[in-house]
Amino acid sequence: MSTAVSPSTSPAPARPPAMRRLPRLRRAGGAIAAAAPGGFLHLSLLASLRRRPSLPAHAQLLLLGLPLPAHAASRLLRPHLRSGHHLASLRLFLRILRDRDREPPVDTETVPNSHSLSAALAACSRHASPAPGLSTHAFLVKSGHASDLFAANSLLHFYGSFGLPALARRLFDEMPVRDTVSFNTLIDSYVKSFCIDDAFAAFGMMLDRGFRLDRWTVTALSSACAGLMDLRVAKAVHGVARRALATKVFHSQEVVTGLVDMYSRCRGLALARKVFDLAGEKARDVRLWSMMVSGYARSGEVEMARNLFDEMPKKDLVAWTALIGGYVQAGRYKEALLLFEEMEEAGFEADQVTVGTLVSACVQCGTIDVAKRLHHRVRHNGLISRDARLATCFVDMYAKHGCIQTAMDVFCGVGDEFKTVELFNAMINGLAHGSFGEKAVALFDEMGSLGLRPDKITFTAVLCACSRSGLVSRGIEIFDSMVDKYGVEQDIKHYACMSEILARDGRLDDAYSFIQNMPFEANKVVWSALLRACRIHGNIKIGKLAEGKLLQFDDHSRKPENLLLSDLFSDGKRKERAARVRKTINHKPEHRQPKCSYIEWNGKLHQFGTTTDTSHPQAKEISLILEEMSRKLRILGHNLSSKGETAYHSEMVALAFGLVNLVQDPQTPIKIVSKRRMDVSCHSSFKYLSKIYNTDICVNDGIRLHKMKQGSCCCMDHW
Repeated sequence: MSTAVSPSTSPAPARPPAMRRLPRLRRAGGAIAAAAPGGFLHLSLLASLRRRPSLPAHAQLLLLGLPLPAHAASRLLRPHLRSGHHLASLRLFLRILRDRDREPPVDTETVPNSHSLSAALAACSRHASPAPGLSTHAFLVKSGHASDLFAANSLLHFYGSFGLPALARRLFDEMPVRDTVSFNTLIDSYVKSFCIDDAFAAFGMMLDRGFRLDRWTVTALSSACAGLMDLRVAKAVHGVARRALATKVFHSQEVVTGLVDMYSRCRGLALARKVFDLAGEKARDVRLWSMMVSGYARSGEVEMARNLFDEMPKKDLVAWTALIGGYVQAGRYKEALLLFEEMEEAGFEADQVTVGTLVSACVQCGTIDVAKRLHHRVRHNGLISRDARLATCFVDMYAKHGCIQTAMDVFCGVGDEFKTVELFNAMINGLAHGSFGEKAVALFDEMGSLGLRPDKITFTAVLCACSRSGLVSRGIEIFDSMVDKYGVEQDIKHYACMSEILARDGRLDDAYSFIQNMPFEANKVVWSALLRACRIHGNIKIGKLAEGKLLQFDDHSRKPENLLLSDLFSDGKRKERAARVRKTINHKPEHRQPKCSYIEWNGKLHQFGTTTDTSHPQAKEISLILEEMSRKLRILGHNLSSKGETAYHSEMVALAFGLVNLVQDPQTPIKIVSKRRMDVSCHSSFKYLSKIYNTDICVNDGIRLHKMKQGSCCCMDHW
């Protein structure tokens, strides 16, 4: 039985292979013709070179193997630069120089010309090294383009961007023709190098030669006044700008922004606010708002900064960072961290400046969770390994929280080519803070292998490390090498460290003789250190001498160290002197600032004063544990409270809170940050409590880190 097939479903007759390939050849031929040099695709790609993005059009030309004439390549230099690809712009410029003799000029256009040379020098200004710019300068001289005003001005900008004002001035003096841009660039070059007097001298020469200033002149002069921080000069520049500029130019965004920044840095916030209020809506952009917020924050007027911040129609990261920095500067660390949480909720991600500011807040208030989260972020994107300033913040933070190994890991993660003296100082100081003297000295020796010269801060840190670890001979050697080997002049801090090295080693006669022969008059820090050493080593004779010197300081009632002094007097028959010190301290209560302690628990920062706060959710539990601590210490002959039965030091209250919450896990150390230096009684109580409750206790009192464990402290009682 046969089956009928409908015409609509019948198969098409087979076509010869040659006929099947014909449409594909036609399509390919059309594409080849369009993509050929001079074809439609080639011409359209060349036309798109001056539009953004520039890299895709350039890449497509290279992939198709199409020629890129020198005149077209020169038009690509500036778009590459605008897109942030200065290296691509430099490579293309080198290709133009290489091929310029192989191609005939098109439409009488010679390459390179003023515009391509200017773009190349702008790319050189953004390079890590000045070498490409110096080579380009040599090419300008050899090729006869050095007299080109446009190129010469770009070369001036290049030298200014690398902080080479002397070379910029030499080039300026050799220029056959100058214009206002030349003077503006020279002034800006001086300002960037902090040569403020030279900047104003260049401005005077500009006026003498009959050049009229424009908005960029005023901007450069405003930056000079900001560096000078002289309000009188700032007012004079404002007056000159008001008289010389047209009204429309005077109220332009550049001029208004420069004036506001100038006044805010010269401590003329009222004048800055007046300029801000009189600015038009076009000039009052987000940058100007942020600058005004930053001015208030830097001056400590945090409430004004917050009010203006809340009024901002559109906020940016600069404004958030400025306000957070203002809170940190004012000591309002908890509010700074809360503001950071608001910033994240608003969709902003912290940059390296914000991170550095927040880490500073974490150091001061004792919270580490936020810092760890920020550290994970910058470590993930590799920023911390290249940014020594940011790494310094984290090293300082971890070291002051007792996480020495983590701080060392951050330090070692920074490439040797990026390490700075400041980073070494932070790490050495952190090791000294944790009583790791030998490691601190080894790090000090490592600086020389990297070609870094230690400064005064380095020597203070390493001598302090020697003092706290008993490295007497090494400390003496480092102290003697300061002037002879490194050319660093010794000051009172270095002599104080050296006297403490001798005193802690028990060489009290040598220490007293050293202090007597110092080229400076010994201050209370030096005598306090000697008195503490006398108490530890039981030297009553020198102790009395140090005691008498300390009582001669008129301002002793203002500093918390004198609580320590009265505690030292309280031994034996010396309670009468202790009473005198206490009486003097209590005579001027206005000088005694309330000292708080901080402890972090469950991701939140808790702050405690000198007495228990009944508003705290765990106030009852804290009060009960304080009574228990006091009872157990009395059994051992210690009195926990130095102010009666109801008042305790802030670090004791923080410890009680820690014991309430952390005693379930004895392996977890209690970490406290105190704004008051520990006295003898408190230090002794903490050691006993660490043994009584079988809990490690860490207290950072700003002077050093105390790690108490089973009744002993890492400071070996050299508090």
